[in-house]
Amino acid sequence: MPLALDVSLRRRRVSRVRIVRICLAGLLYVTLMISSRIASGGKCRAGQTCAPPMPPDMFVATLTVPGTGTPVRLAYRDSAHDGAGLPVMVLLHGSPGTSDVFLKLTPLLPPGLRVIAPDLPGFGRSTRQVPDYSFRAHARYVLALLEELNIASAQIVGFSMGGGVALSMEDLAPERVRSIVMLSAIGVQEHELAGSYGWNHALHGAKLGALWLAREGLPHFGALDRWDLDMSYARNFFDSDQRPLRRILESYRGPLLIVHGTRDRNVPVAAALEHHRLAPQSELVLLDESHFITFRHPEAFAGTLGKFLQRHAR
Repeated sequence: MPLALDVSLRRRRVSRVRIVRICLAGLLYVTLMISSRIASGGKCRAGQTCAPPMPPDMFVATLTVPGTGTPVRLAYRDSAHDGAGLPVMVLLHGSPGTSDVFLKLTPLLPPGLRVIAPDLPGFGRSTRQVPDYSFRAHARYVLALLEELNIASAQIVGFSMGGGVALSMEDLAPERVRSIVMLSAIGVQEHELAGSYGWNHALHGAKLGALWLAREGLPHFGALDRWDLDMSYARNFFDSDQRPLRRILESYRGPLLIVHGTRDRNVPVAAALEHHRLAPQSELVLLDESHFITFRHPEAFAGTLGKFLQRHAR
């Protein structure tokens, strides 16, 4: 057999082997993806984390924010559901997160307060798929909850991303906000990631795309459905715009407590210092703690928080 013909036949055999391998790999991938969808599809909606079970101490309100037309199921804790007349404090969690982050803090708060802690839409036991995941949209839902519960005004405590929700509530309905507490809270854009809205928006967009590809393109058999860094978390930051928060802080002249950890790697302490500068009437408390003092060491600031809340509840 001529050498050229022999080489050609070998190449054809190698090519056929490669095609067979590619087909088998493709068949294996399709089989794994179908099996993964079957394993997780019945428990969770596509692209969303499974909602945790509803504990007995939570209530549910169905809200429709004006202008959205979309009803949202909002789960929330309420320490005194029939506590008409008590001063109200609203605890707002960060992203990712739920009202569970305040479970250790709530018992340390002074008596005589009605404490409400919602699972913000997109998180926890509330509706997981909403048109807008931004903290400004969250502010509208919390304000709708206060309206639903006939609460005229409340003291607002925002942890991490919840700080953006608290400031947005002040901007949208200042008559509803008696005071603001920012716990390890976000604020001005300049101290978030790259410091630029354009760059940050691109980074959050890349994160959102990577999470979507991982969830939709990998056979994860439900493992990613139980991951905190889910699509709601990515959409929350992608949909949000921190640029207005500087203006809100500059114009706010009500009671404001800023509590921040000097070892915070998620929101730098420089942000807390800038927030204090923008709102000179604010009280600033710096602790030798990380970003997660709210649920890891709530006793470190519970006394300061309780005194502030009592003082302004009156």
